[in-house]
Amino acid sequence: MSESEIVKSKEAFKKEARERAYRYELQFHGCSQSVLLPLQELLGLEHELTFKAASALCSGVGASKTCGALLAGVMVLGMKHGRAQIQEGLGSLVKGLELAQKLVRKFEQQFGTTSCYEISGIDWTDEKAVMEFLNSQERIEKCAQVVGKTAEMVAELLSEEGSPA
Repeated sequence: MSESEIVKSKEAFKKEARERAYRYELQFHGCSQSVLLPLQELLGLEHELTFKAASALCSGVGASKTCGALLAGVMVLGMKHGRAQIQEGLGSLVKGLELAQKLVRKFEQQFGTTSCYEISGIDWTDEKAVMEFLNSQERIEKCAQVVGKTAEMVAELLSEEGSPA
């Protein structure tokens, strides 16, 4: 594969991750799962239990804290570059942690914060606020954009590591 083909392949991977994540968020909601699923699909990492576990991260861990899209992105980086067994020791954590730190920095640069509340303006513990959100196409669109961009950032970091090829 030529260098230009590799670049095109990496760009296609990033674009597909972003578009699928965006679509899943608009259609089904659940920011963490909407970031996780397309990357699982594209990387051949589908796992039902991992997907289910990510549901608890939606809406800033259900309490407007750290953005669930960001948390799912960190999960994917760990799935690709994390420690596989506890016995591997501290050194096996380094690669995954470095990538997670890069993602957090990119996310903060893009959105100005990692807080779900600050990004969405929604207190997910307030049922009335949640209902108002679900009735606002503008707010849903904003979250879908965050989800898509986050999936793209994860895809970019993985591409830089040579993971998707």
